Amino acid sequence: MRPESKPKMIISVAGGKGGVGKSIFSVALGAQFAMEGNRVVLADLDLGAANVHTYLGIIKKTPTIADFILKKAPSLEDIMIDTSRENLKIISGAEFVPGMANPAHWMKLKIMRHIKALPADIVILDLGAGVHFNTLDFFGMSDRGIVVTAPEPGAVMNAYSFIKGALFRRLQNIFRKHPELGPMIDAETKKTGEESTFTLEALSEQIRALAPDMLPLIKEIETDFSPALVVNRIPEGELHVLVKNLIILSREKLGLMVNHAGNLPDVPEITGYLLRIPAFLSAPEGRAYLKAVRNISGKIGRHPGPAIDAVKTKADFSDDDVEKIVALMDTLDDSIFSDTSRKACRLRMYFRPAEVVTYLINHGVKSGLFHGE
Repeated sequence: MRPESKPKMIISVAGGKGGVGKSIFSVALGAQFAMEGNRVVLADLDLGAANVHTYLGIIKKTPTIADFILKKAPSLEDIMIDTSRENLKIISGAEFVPGMANPAHWMKLKIMRHIKALPADIVILDLGAGVHFNTLDFFGMSDRGIVVTAPEPGAVMNAYSFIKGALFRRLQNIFRKHPELGPMIDAETKKTGEESTFTLEALSEQIRALAPDMLPLIKEIETDFSPALVVNRIPEGELHVLVKNLIILSREKLGLMVNHAGNLPDVPEITGYLLRIPAFLSAPEGRAYLKAVRNISGKIGRHPGPAIDAVKTKADFSDDDVEKIVALMDTLDDSIFSDTSRKACRLRMYFRPAEVVTYLINHGVKSGLFHGE
């Protein structure tokens, strides 16, 4: 298969707590996909505390994402640099500038638009630890999200907090324009653990009473938001009781099915390779770790993307594009939405804009907004 014919997948790797091995796993995952012949770009979006470049042995000064944010580089493609692994390139976040750790929403959208335009088969985003909005937003914008944790009480509870925060952030972003559901979801985010009775099922019941035409959208979110869990420093095949509790808690408290993608073994020898993780994967000491990463990459790589008819549209849509297309939908005849809901389509524009545009085109709607004209 020719590289350009492969579907691009954007995978985000996050963790509720620092020190759980997230960035090393990101590097190893990227190296594994590259070994399989994929063109891989590893983007360090742990803004303000970037360290992926060091794990790849890149110590000298190189272009970084700061150059893009400060408009010294016109695109992210211009700051990609080669690594020691064939097919693996990196976008470094090494240089810190004030304000970079908390970019404005428009800058996050700009970064994601450029990420989606990168010449790669797979893009891996190494995100920061914790539940900062920029981390949750990048996680929500990716095709596949992975949460890395360790079998320790603090790490597991922080992983649960991250999953919950990412779900709420996704719901807020989608329903922020809805007059009844937006305020209701915002109110839920302000409740403590004991006060909150939120689950996707409970939200569905409230939507059934307030806005029944939104129910299909909730089902889409439930299907689309399925974070994968990777547990570090535990033998493959085992499922620590704390991790079992996290999966049960996510199901009972949030109504989410968290998928356990696999474990990473505890390999003390890795500390001798912290400036050359690809070499560790090729060394005898790294065989068990590489095998575990290979098993995880197989599960992650098989995650299906949304089915979209083959209609050529823009690669991505800015906030301004979305608002203009939403305004356009308000002018269309009701017959365009005979097999769906106009309101649901409007909200889906904040969730899956390419699918909505494809739907409109297939129903005879024409606009330069769809093609960037």
